[in-house]
Amino acid sequence: DEYGGFLSPLIIKDFQDYAELCFKEFGDRVKYWVTLNEPWSYSQNGYANGRMAPGRCSSWLNPNCTGGDSAIEPYLVTHYQLLAHAAAVHVYKIKYQPSQKGVIGITMVANWFLPLSDSKSDQKAAERAIDFMYGWFMDPLTYGDYPKSMRSLVGARLPKFTTKQSRQLMESFDFIG
Repeated sequence: DEYGGFLSPLIIKDFQDYAELCFKEFGDRVKYWVTLNEPWSYSQNGYANGRMAPGRCSSWLNPNCTGGDSAIEPYLVTHYQLLAHAAAVHVYKIKYQPSQKGVIGITMVANWFLPLSDSKSDQKAAERAIDFMYGWFMDPLTYGDYPKSMRSLVGARLPKFTTKQSRQLMESFDFIG
């Protein structure tokens, strides 16, 4: 892993190139494309708590983790996953979709959170939990940016999208799986 995989923006072009190879080789037979399967699971379990490959997290969180930063890496990985997804979708829609007639999307994992009680604080907690799971990915794809609650709580650790990236993200799916 020469540059850290999804910890680096270099992954975006490599992912796009890989996706394009798949579109070229299999597009005459594949009509439903999924760029990423449950990217939240990869960010959370691979870079926040270290339960899945590549097993990165902060040692204070999990003593079995030998490298990683749970406070920063999940946000970087998610950011670059979203941009890689958008880049792959862009090349498909421009170069392959008109002739291959397929559709392309992304598969999300989404747990639903209900407030413990009718109190305002419990309602806000449930909304934040949804923002940090589903909104973390869906808000950029539908609104071009992360949820406001995440921006407020995560601050400078949450990367920013350029205007061009936001536009590309908002045009990056035919379906959500």
